[in-house]
Amino acid sequence: MSRHARWSQRFTEAVTGADPLERGRFHAAGGAVTELRVRAGEVVAKVGGTAGRSHHVSLIRETLDDGTWDRICAALAGQPLFRARLLSGELPLEVERVFDLLGSALLPQGPLDLVTTCSCAGWEDPCGHVTACLGAFAARLDDDPFLLLAWLGRERRAFLGQVRQLGPAAAPVGEALPAPAPVEIGPLPDGPDFWTAPDLPPLPSTPPRPQPAVHALADPQEAAEAAEALTPLYEVLISGNPCGEGVSARGTRPRGPRGGETRGPTG
Repeated sequence: MSRHARWSQRFTEAVTGADPLERGRFHAAGGAVTELRVRAGEVVAKVGGTAGRSHHVSLIRETLDDGTWDRICAALAGQPLFRARLLSGELPLEVERVFDLLGSALLPQGPLDLVTTCSCAGWEDPCGHVTACLGAFAARLDDDPFLLLAWLGRERRAFLGQVRQLGPAAAPVGEALPAPAPVEIGPLPDGPDFWTAPDLPPLPSTPPRPQPAVHALADPQEAAEAAEALTPLYEVLISGNPCGEGVSARGTRPRGPRGGETRGPTG
């Protein structure tokens, strides 16, 4: 099973809600989809219909601006586990919560977050072709959840490059590290007193507080608020509990106007 298999489940839950019949319809129709492509703000595909006729489907949502991407990448780059997992090619489920805490949404929050079009003549809301396209896109997320980021306007390579750039300073790729200065080593002593371990400091009573590197945020107050909001999520991540007990899978966030579904009677 793919390490990203749970992203298709999360996408299905976000789009269809708790209706089990709608979820079944959502997945059953996905086999008729071909030529599915993802670009900034739009997923497009061809969906087979009756009598061998194909229909063109489009799933449209708003993209994020550069300032929002800066805040998201800075928050993720500032936590070592997030950064390490992202740069290893994994998109942790907890990233959805980071988006929510910073006032954005990685996943559509229901069908009203999408504008959908189809070239078929039906008026069902949504039509079976749109449902099939949604199901096929969900299945693609099991192999590449970074398609969610491309849909929001940031391709995988650009996103990971920004996360890498905002992390701790490192030597450029291909550049050798400077050689260490030579150290003079005298003769080693003999006997049991060759080396004595020093006393270790006492363990802290509470785990150290993670310090997100939100240095890309120009406003100190905004940086402090982001650090405070991300602390419990980071503690869930390092605890090894991917389900995030005590931290909801979706956060409360400010929302702008939502697009409705538009359908065309053509074709």
